[in-house]
Amino acid sequence: MTIETAFKGTNVRTALKLDEQASRAALIAMLAKCVRFVDANKTLTEGDEYKMVLDELVKGFPTFTMEDWRLCLYMMAKETFGGYYERLKLAQFVECFTKYEQLKQPVITKIRQDEAADFERMQTEALRHITPEYATEFNPIAARVTPQDWFKGENRLTYTERLEMEKRAKQKQ
Repeated sequence: MTIETAFKGTNVRTALKLDEQASRAALIAMLAKCVRFVDANKTLTEGDEYKMVLDELVKGFPTFTMEDWRLCLYMMAKETFGGYYERLKLAQFVECFTKYEQLKQPVITKIRQDEAADFERMQTEALRHITPEYATEFNPIAARVTPQDWFKGENRLTYTERLEMEKRAKQKQ
């Protein structure tokens, strides 16, 4: 799993609204698996501690998806964010989630830029079909047609004018 695929997952808050019991169970299971794997001396032991950590992490990192949680906790288990020195409490989880968020930020920025470029390309492609094909300021024949008139269906170029413009365009090339 990568950050790109995790970004497209289900948001934690949305999952909690749709099915709170199953979502909480899945998140607590992820936390418990990470805690067991790290095997720190001072760590979460009681249900109330898990609940508090879960609530604080959901509140502190509302944009994370379920997949982000899974990936972040997996990275914590691998000690990607550094050692825990026999202590794995709320502060260590918050620190690791913050580091994961910083790691995730350039990837999300790139995804958003790609989405904006795709939108711009699609918008240009869509507008290409509805913009007046010959309404340019360089051509005196076409300049007589304003975009407003073109969209109203008035003052469009005649067939002869179009042929003349195409002939001029071929001569310039």
